[in-house]
Amino acid sequence: MQSRHVSNAIVLSTALFVTVVPSTLVTTTFAQTKSKLTILSESDPSADGARQFVVHSALVGRDYIVVVSPPPIFGSWVSADLKAAGSKQLEQKLPAIYALDAGYGIAGPMAQMMAGVATMSPAYVVSVGYREGQSNFQRTDLLHHSVTEGGVTYGGGDAKFQAFLTEELRPFLEAKYPLDPTKAILYGHSFGGLFAANVLADSPDSFDGYVIGSPSVWIDPQVLATLAGAAKGNGHRVFVAVGENEDLKMLDGANQMAATLTASPSNFKVERRVFAGESHISYYPLLTQAAFTWLLPPAGTNRTAITLPREALQRITGAYQLPDGRVVTVTLKAVKAFVEVTGMPGESELLAETAQRFFLPGGYSVLFTFEGAMDAPASSLVVNMNGTELRASRKVQ
Repeated sequence: MQSRHVSNAIVLSTALFVTVVPSTLVTTTFAQTKSKLTILSESDPSADGARQFVVHSALVGRDYIVVVSPPPIFGSWVSADLKAAGSKQLEQKLPAIYALDAGYGIAGPMAQMMAGVATMSPAYVVSVGYREGQSNFQRTDLLHHSVTEGGVTYGGGDAKFQAFLTEELRPFLEAKYPLDPTKAILYGHSFGGLFAANVLADSPDSFDGYVIGSPSVWIDPQVLATLAGAAKGNGHRVFVAVGENEDLKMLDGANQMAATLTASPSNFKVERRVFAGESHISYYPLLTQAAFTWLLPPAGTNRTAITLPREALQRITGAYQLPDGRVVTVTLKAVKAFVEVTGMPGESELLAETAQRFFLPGGYSVLFTFEGAMDAPASSLVVNMNGTELRASRKVQ
């Protein structure tokens, strides 16, 4: 999403294929041998298929708001029970990304958008946050050791919070949704990044992958020694990041953590990024995009664009009507073709793979095939995304 046309490609391809599938499954409690997670409320799915749960943790002794954002699969949102109309039974279970600090409200929607245009493999995003007026508990839950500042002591609760995630929340969600327990990913930023680092240090097998954004090493420097003395890593994937314009202690902490994770004899698979020109919060959307793509790369193939003469591009220009009434319009500007969908903002360039088949820039798994005789205007358009096809007929002017 580094340019206007790439952003518009995301909007266009998502708009073409995403449909909302309702789900009526309601669960009130989930019992375990060691603990009991109480479901205080469960919302109906929102327009993007997300569902909100308010849960009470017996291990921590307080409530959390959990939002589960499903990926779009074959043009339909994956419903909780996989039985709703239009939902497709999955051939395999999917990863889940557990985003702390409620994913800042954007991790779930971004993953849906990215999976929808195949810039990452499909995954659920579980955003974990707090009820109104309880956000102060974040400092207790995410810090491994107690800290006293200005006469106020906080922290020291991360063991209980980790147990909530791994012993209460994950079993509940893995029983309710088609989640692969071996491919769970923990996503933390700032204090959340420090929490993820401590989980990685103390019990690396708790999650398969980790996103550690701007870890607050300065408040808990012991985490570096714990990481250094931890197991070799068992190949777990770790994405460590920081914004270039953050303060020196945050930059140093991220650098030291990346160095610790890559020092021999570690076999962690580490990706380190410094986001140029970005501050502590501003790079979070870029972190989400980069980390999700690295941890869950798309399965699509690379495509090579060819150059067509203007006359060949003129054949595909025009308006094509979809079965639901929307119109896909292809226009020509100089020697480039552009596509837009009525009702959606912007346009995206079409790149030619052959004289009949075109694709969107940015690696998205979306193909546009123009049908009909090669010496006449195209008679119809077939749009294919991840195996789902939509056919549009040329509108007669």
